[in-house]
Amino acid sequence: MKKSWSFTDINGRQHSIEYKSGFSNKLIIDGNTYKVKSQNWFINVLDYSIEIAGTDIRLVVIGNKADVAINGVYIGSGEPYIPIQANTPAYVWVLVGISTIGVYFLFGLFSALIGIIMSTFYVKLALNKKTGAVIGCFVGCTVIQIVVWFVVVVLLSAVTYY
Repeated sequence: MKKSWSFTDINGRQHSIEYKSGFSNKLIIDGNTYKVKSQNWFINVLDYSIEIAGTDIRLVVIGNKADVAINGVYIGSGEPYIPIQANTPAYVWVLVGISTIGVYFLFGLFSALIGIIMSTFYVKLALNKKTGAVIGCFVGCTVIQIVVWFVVVVLLSAVTYY
């Protein structure tokens, strides 16, 4: 994934910001490359800060959604910046772990991939202070994972039966 933004600092200079993800995450500002690491083992969560010419720049990535906040306001959405780590309750990280690692041991790799994708929604909903929606999303994710596991088991048993 590659995303890019541009902004003008308080001195009137134009700056370019580029985020590249793949095997390693890179933030490129005006040609200078910074390696950034996810704050979570299971899903890609970044909140990286850098200052240029008195301007506070924050790269915020949750899953495959990336945006840059300049002086506390996101460029893409215009919403105010909310720190991820400080505003995400601990129970959300526990749900992320259950949806990925715990489900992997019970239902397999495909269900764990579903858990990883759904975990990005847990973090986004938690940042918006929607606790009920986080729990509902977790329950829905678990149901989907069980259904997928059941369908795979039924299909495999049908194939081996005939």
